[in-house]
Amino acid sequence: MREGGVSLQISGREGAIDTLRDYPFDLAVIQQTSPDPRIIKTIRGNRLNLSILVIVRSPIPANVAEILAAGADDCVCNIIEPVELLARMKAVVRRATGGGVASQTIVVGRMKVCDDAREVLIDGEPLSLTHTEFDILSMLAHKKSNLLSKASIASTLYVGKAPPQSKTIDVMVCRLRSKLREVDIQAPIKTHWGSGYSLVESAFHALEAKAISDLSGQTKHSGSASISIPQTGRGQHDTPTPKLSLS
Repeated sequence: MREGGVSLQISGREGAIDTLRDYPFDLAVIQQTSPDPRIIKTIRGNRLNLSILVIVRSPIPANVAEILAAGADDCVCNIIEPVELLARMKAVVRRATGGGVASQTIVVGRMKVCDDAREVLIDGEPLSLTHTEFDILSMLAHKKSNLLSKASIASTLYVGKAPPQSKTIDVMVCRLRSKLREVDIQAPIKTHWGSGYSLVESAFHALEAKAISDLSGQTKHSGSASISIPQTGRGQHDTPTPKLSLS
């Protein structure tokens, strides 16, 4: 979750489901006059992996309990102070991601993506990225090996602005690949033509693990050991001498 975020006004449950399915949100904040569990059940029924916080005008205890039972992670009154609301939002996302602290850090092999500091570390060393390159890599890291659509990238990078030209995102991803190759991370991003991109997690494995894997592959195709016992004679007292040969 990034502080700031995007506010969308969506009409109907179907529109909400389509939007939540297409874009990589960590948290959905739903405002209702009174607690209504139907939208929560619809979201959970579609197996969307995100946290849900509901803001209501009339938090009647029985209705709040119904909202939480339907799958909401928290429910608050609309008169809540902004500082408390933000803290609750962070807490909900933190519980969902298993983090014990407020900072959001994603680790993929040699790479560590620190959202709070807007920094990417490779083997502990910072990787020089532009603002948009960081955003793209962060989104890919959050999705892990799952598809990140071009529409999702565009909506995050250009919210409130005119959409970019068709090849703009392709160019940014190409530059990102080039920077990752400079630190010996080959083929880190897979292109799904016409759809988007996904992170290739195996490309970020530690160099030692790659070396062992490569050595194992070479050994598998290398020569094998064999033992031959030459005949030294026909006498009963002749003792054959074993020889070990490598081929």
